[in-house]
Amino acid sequence: MSVPAWIEEGLAARPDLVIAAQRAYSLRAVDIDQPALIIPLHGRKTLDTGAAAVELGSGRYLMLHRPLRCTVQNIPEHGDYRAWCIGFPWRVIELARTLLDAHAPPPLPAATHSTGALGMLDAELRHVLALLCAGTPDQCALDHALLGVLLALHRHGDDQFRLAHDLSVAARIRLIVSAEPGRDWCSADFEERLHMSGATLRRRLADEETSLRIVLRDARLHHGLALLQTTRRPLHAVAAACGYRSVPSFARQFAARFGTPPQSISTLAPEPVRRRPAASVSVSRH
Repeated sequence: MSVPAWIEEGLAARPDLVIAAQRAYSLRAVDIDQPALIIPLHGRKTLDTGAAAVELGSGRYLMLHRPLRCTVQNIPEHGDYRAWCIGFPWRVIELARTLLDAHAPPPLPAATHSTGALGMLDAELRHVLALLCAGTPDQCALDHALLGVLLALHRHGDDQFRLAHDLSVAARIRLIVSAEPGRDWCSADFEERLHMSGATLRRRLADEETSLRIVLRDARLHHGLALLQTTRRPLHAVAAACGYRSVPSFARQFAARFGTPPQSISTLAPEPVRRRPAASVSVSRH
């Protein structure tokens, strides 16, 4: 199955919305903190949560209904992998849940993700893409369009997003940091925004088997992953945007976190190695 031409034409004007790859790579332990719809345009994607795995190509969608941690593979076809990822803000999920709960009982718990034919979301996705391609979209209108996609999923029996649970403290911090990943964040910033004391923040994170230092690092590295997948920024610019002053430090922590070096994901040619000029040698004449 192929992707409709109107999707390809619309996204040509918004390359920042497209995840791209020229070679296959695998990412381990990727945290997805809010429901999202992924539409492969070219090539194939695999996703494995440990409990279930799925592989799909163009013409189908992958709906991630709830926050999850997974291993992801993006597999190009003839050197080209592209996918459109649509995130659903929590306020839109809450709107859909409130509306649907008034008219239909919630679904029985099932898998955290599902797939389906892209054609059943045609009208709703056209509306979303038109708003995104019209310049800076009116946020209220965009939320309404995203709500339409969720209602269409519900009409086709694909509504596990209604069971999406409240965000963990770590996920809430990651979403806050994602708006300003290069900022020098401190505990007081999150205590104020999350309305909890420093001791409570540390205890809640400990209950989630993590710490503020780890969550901040993960948030910055996930932002770097998004930049590598959707832009053509050189590695030093990506590292700087994530708050790293050292490219080797960013690359080392990225590889340790996701199991693959950032150079494997970037669509740019590798940056040249900067070599120090050789020291000049003076020769005395006798």
